[in-house]
Amino acid sequence: MLKNHCLAKSIADAAWNQFVQFAMSKAEEAGRRVVLIELRNTSKRCSRCRQMVQKDLSIRVHSCPVCGLVIDRDENAAINILALGLQCLGASP
Repeated sequence: MLKNHCLAKSIADAAWNQFVQFAMSKAEEAGRRVVLIELRNTSKRCSRCRQMVQKDLSIRVHSCPVCGLVIDRDENAAINILALGLQCLGASP
């Protein structure tokens, strides 16, 4: 059904919503919290110096010209996501 361009966005949105609801339910059972954050630019922002580094999706390595950090793009995004989540909770990374 995702190949049908008329339905794909609705189906994908429903799947993500269901996943979030499932994660929240499981977290509640375990006495934990799920924090939803804005993911925009998490792979472009340097996790060390916070500078925006523009790159195409085909570039898989984050290389910051300001601070010199060279790290896998996904790992950089994961560090930024963790920092945003902790910031929402009032904690520091």
